[in-house]
Amino acid sequence: GVSVGETLNPQAGRPASAQTERADGVFRGRLDAPPVRSVAPPPVLPFRMEVWDKSMSVSLHVCITCKAGETVPDGTDCPGTKLHAALVAAGAPEAVHIVPVECLSACSQGCSVALSAPGRWSYVYGRLSETDAAEILSGAVAYASAPDGIVPWRERPTIFRKQSLARIPPMVLA
Repeated sequence: GVSVGETLNPQAGRPASAQTERADGVFRGRLDAPPVRSVAPPPVLPFRMEVWDKSMSVSLHVCITCKAGETVPDGTDCPGTKLHAALVAAGAPEAVHIVPVECLSACSQGCSVALSAPGRWSYVYGRLSETDAAEILSGAVAYASAPDGIVPWRERPTIFRKQSLARIPPMVLA
């Protein structure tokens, strides 16, 4: 055991001839010993930030099948469909394309939308309703103005600050 005041020697119990790697990266030791393999950290993938081009469009995906935990009678629109209709009625801002989708897999989080564009971070927001249409579109405009998709915290609409479900990094093509 180790007594009080005694320090552990990391080389204790190791033969003096054992191969070691020095800080300079040069291996020292016996020639017949198996090589010591150092584990390099994974490479940092380059993050390509694309320059914002006004002709590029941002996709605002809206789950139109979301029932937001409600029982929806046959023949009536579900909350997701109502949210989509409210966004379309409000009018898509320039460079924002409203895209209806059948499921964003955020079913337990009420109505959801996702913002995405090539080379940008993507976001999924939940617990939304048709009454949030103006704020969602305001957030989409802020997203469209951010070259990397990251809108400064204070410039995000309140619902985007408090109701974010996921942030997804841009796809990097090697």
